[in-house]
Amino acid sequence: MKNAAMALGALVLILLYLIFLAGGNEYADHDVADLDREQLFRITEELLEESEAWPVQLTAEGVQVSSSLDPYPTRAVRYRVEVEGDFEKAIAYVKDETYSGPGRRDQPHLDKYEVTLYEKNKDDVPYEWVRRSVHFSPPPGSDRDAVVMYFEDRPAPNVYRIAFQSVETIDGKAFPEVENTVRFKVLPSMYKIVETAPGKLLVRKVEAVDPRGAMSSLMNNYFISLLFFRSFMFEQAQAMQVMLATSG
Repeated sequence: MKNAAMALGALVLILLYLIFLAGGNEYADHDVADLDREQLFRITEELLEESEAWPVQLTAEGVQVSSSLDPYPTRAVRYRVEVEGDFEKAIAYVKDETYSGPGRRDQPHLDKYEVTLYEKNKDDVPYEWVRRSVHFSPPPGSDRDAVVMYFEDRPAPNVYRIAFQSVETIDGKAFPEVENTVRFKVLPSMYKIVETAPGKLLVRKVEAVDPRGAMSSLMNNYFISLLFFRSFMFEQAQAMQVMLATSG
């Protein structure tokens, strides 16, 4: 009985290791100065178009959510929202979600805080920025830290887009770490709004997030992404749809 219990305990430990810790992905670090704006838009536009073929997994009227393990080693999740609303208000909504300006970061949050670590303006309007977003989780969950660079772009009067990905350094200097947090890696991702006809909007977002070795690929792709991140983006898309429809 004792030997059987020890064997069972060892098996449980091995399974827990395989599920939670084994096989984390490694990625190259990126500096703010090294990111190529046009290349990032090209990569993320291709990803957005490829995601059109991903099978729909969650759906509601005007909202679709899909996910895929291609082309990244971690699961990418995308949503598609169709809504009647105002194009400029949609831009303001998306930008508020990604840009931690004073009005956003000064609001008290019980579970997270945000700060702008870098900003470049064009005609006195933010054009590129780096946002740090720290999310606090109760034990046994880990506090999460993401440092992400965003590039804003309006290539046509009816198109607005933001390409983004994680950065680790600025001019070769690492961003100060936040104690007791796990640094998440956000792989090249995109947010895009298109006014397909007057008052008709198509909003799409595709995003890939990896806890950078804190979790196994199995845990990240088949538990966190499927059970949490996918549902979170579905709820995010539905909330956007309601807000844009009522404000339009």
